[in-house]
Amino acid sequence: MEWMSTIAAISPMRAWGIDVPNYFWFTGSSAAAFIISSFAHVFGFKQFKPIAGFSLLLAFVLLAVAPLNLIDDLKQPGRLINFFLYGWENFGTSPMKWGVLLLIAYPILILIEALVLYRAYFVKRIPTSGPIKKKIYTCLAFGRTELDAKNDEIDHKWGFILGSIGIPLALSVHGYTGYILGAVHANTLWHTPLMPILFLASAMVSGTGLLIVLLPIFQKFFSISKKVDMQMMASLAKLLAWFIVIDLVVRALWLSFAMPFGMAGKELLAQFFSLHFETVVYIEYGLCLIVPMVVGFSKMRHSFWIVFLMGVISAVGVWLFRWNTVIGGQQIPRSMPGFTHYIPELFGQNSIISVASNWAAFIALLAIVMALFPWDEEMEANYQGVKHAS
Repeated sequence: MEWMSTIAAISPMRAWGIDVPNYFWFTGSSAAAFIISSFAHVFGFKQFKPIAGFSLLLAFVLLAVAPLNLIDDLKQPGRLINFFLYGWENFGTSPMKWGVLLLIAYPILILIEALVLYRAYFVKRIPTSGPIKKKIYTCLAFGRTELDAKNDEIDHKWGFILGSIGIPLALSVHGYTGYILGAVHANTLWHTPLMPILFLASAMVSGTGLLIVLLPIFQKFFSISKKVDMQMMASLAKLLAWFIVIDLVVRALWLSFAMPFGMAGKELLAQFFSLHFETVVYIEYGLCLIVPMVVGFSKMRHSFWIVFLMGVISAVGVWLFRWNTVIGGQQIPRSMPGFTHYIPELFGQNSIISVASNWAAFIALLAIVMALFPWDEEMEANYQGVKHAS
């Protein structure tokens, strides 16, 4: 009887619940938003310059709220302190330790780059501000309160430097999440060196999709012109289509190696995908990837509502991919017969309400950041002389 109770105590409970795929989605979308912002500042793609500041602020907000998922997943938030106090002797072989440093350095870099980008706009507000606000704007402008060609050149130089540093940093922030999964030898679905690349490729899809959803909302209701830039929407739709092509290629490489040429676990993978065939093939791949890709490469990308809908479903599709990878990977048996099942609770920690609360925090912080930074002025300045809106 004692032996039976011992066996019963070895349960197939997951280490990770719904908070973790949500965390992965937020960090990935942040990396994508930052890279799209860098298209203008680092790579010189002028067509994306009007949304560079907006994308940069979006990247900051996404990453700022992402770690809240991990704190909730700990069950006892006080455990977070232990992570900083112990285990540093294993830093070289601990992707989670790498991640904590990246999660600290990356948002600081984004914030500094945003302050550099908006320095001139803060300086313009100093003459019409009161004593307190004047000091605040002076601090935000790093004490450089002159508006001349020399300071503009300095801003441009530091924007390029910070953007160049931020690109590998952004890729590393999300790449390490895939690294954590890929390093787990015991999990057949996760254990592949392609996992970090797979996460990065799908992250570009979700980040671009989210930008397609949020940009027209802010342009229509909160910008100076109150008009949606349809040319930019079409460009983002085409960019989304190319990111989907890359994502599909990486997924094809992943599955073609794992299933036909995998070792002992390939039969389990075949069973796993047969159990989730409709969700993975029809919804995740068909509806959420292939349909937006077709729209992005066709004339339909010039239709606002079609592109807006494609942004929604592509972002949702990547969230489903995170779910199927993280939660689905834990369903695959290792020492017990049969696949396990997981249904998140509605209330409490690691629940549906937790994820909804995280999204509410994202919306609230996004509203605060967009109210503090003059993104609309910066966007409108870069649109001068361009017939862009409708």
